[in-house]
Amino acid sequence: MEILKVVIADDEVRICQLIQALVDWDSLGMKIVGVAHNGEEACEMVQSSQPDILITDIRMPGCSGLELVQKVKEADPDLEVVIISGYAHFEYAQQAISYGVGYYLLKPVNKGELTETLQKLQKRISERKESRQSHQELVNRSRRDDDH
Repeated sequence: MEILKVVIADDEVRICQLIQALVDWDSLGMKIVGVAHNGEEACEMVQSSQPDILITDIRMPGCSGLELVQKVKEADPDLEVVIISGYAHFEYAQQAISYGVGYYLLKPVNKGELTETLQKLQKRISERKESRQSHQELVNRSRRDDDH
């Protein structure tokens, strides 16, 4: 099974450290490939490391979590995004959902909720990759059949 790459973005250093420490990344088959402390940095990090999952805060200096999500989802619609926020404002959640964010967790983040969310994302990503692979195999098979 391939290792899934994760980028964490939050302007609070201790939140980034908490997220890193809360989860047993190895057992989930995941690896943190970058930690950003503002939206601009996170956007560049996502473009350069092409992670499978982005965990981000809503409110960050430079470029907000929502702007970040909008940008990165345009570039890679398959990127899975988890928003972690201290803001229980429904408009934020609604806007995030309209950008294709599947999960919205409130701070303080707890280990069980974060781990469960990551497991769901892992399953979704592997199912999507499997269905792509079987689709590609069908395409290849039909091409071979056309050649005969």
